[in-house]
Amino acid sequence: MKKTNKKLLVCMLASLGATMSVSALEQGDWLLHVRAININPSDDSSLLNVDGANLAGSGVTVDSNNSLDISIGYMLTDNIAVELLADLSSKHDVNVFGLPSALNVPDGTKVVDTNVLPPTVFLQYHFNPKAKIRPYAGVGLNYTLFFNDDLTAGAKSALGASNLDIDSSFGLAGQFGLDFEMKNDWSFNIDAKYIQIDTTASFDSALGPVKVDIDINPWVLGVGFGKTF
Repeated sequence: MKKTNKKLLVCMLASLGATMSVSALEQGDWLLHVRAININPSDDSSLLNVDGANLAGSGVTVDSNNSLDISIGYMLTDNIAVELLADLSSKHDVNVFGLPSALNVPDGTKVVDTNVLPPTVFLQYHFNPKAKIRPYAGVGLNYTLFFNDDLTAGAKSALGASNLDIDSSFGLAGQFGLDFEMKNDWSFNIDAKYIQIDTTASFDSALGPVKVDIDINPWVLGVGFGKTF
């Protein structure tokens, strides 16, 4: 009877251990994440420089937008990973304020729209890779390319704008996220990033050359799913 009870206890413990098992991360694993993201610039700009002179009270803002975030990572050790972030491009409007009233360009008028492509490489630390809730943090280097950038019809008609140029950007990036374990090596993911994106936009106008420095520096907040291979 005692032997039967011991066998039953061993079986119960084994069964309990199986139900509580965790698909832990370990060295050599590949991580894929796909997220819906909101890109929210904490933008700041210099004064508009018009024909060599700064225009007091002027500047630009950059609007927020949504996109899709795709990243793939590799576990170098049980705790350290390298991740390549390859977001799909997002489209953003650049709006002007503080122009002289004589120009009849109200504050908030859209003058530029552009697509942004921001590939980023992160070095991550996974704090508890064997748990069901796995937090991680990362630091990285970002490159941002601006393309399909156009002056709006309003900018062309009101300012005689032409020959737009937006510089590419290099900057640092930070990241924090959580993976919540699901079944079959899937996870639910919440992720937040802060990316340094600083650029200079310039164009010709009827008033002379116009130039403005823009610190976009967006917060990128994402929710999605991960898969471990």
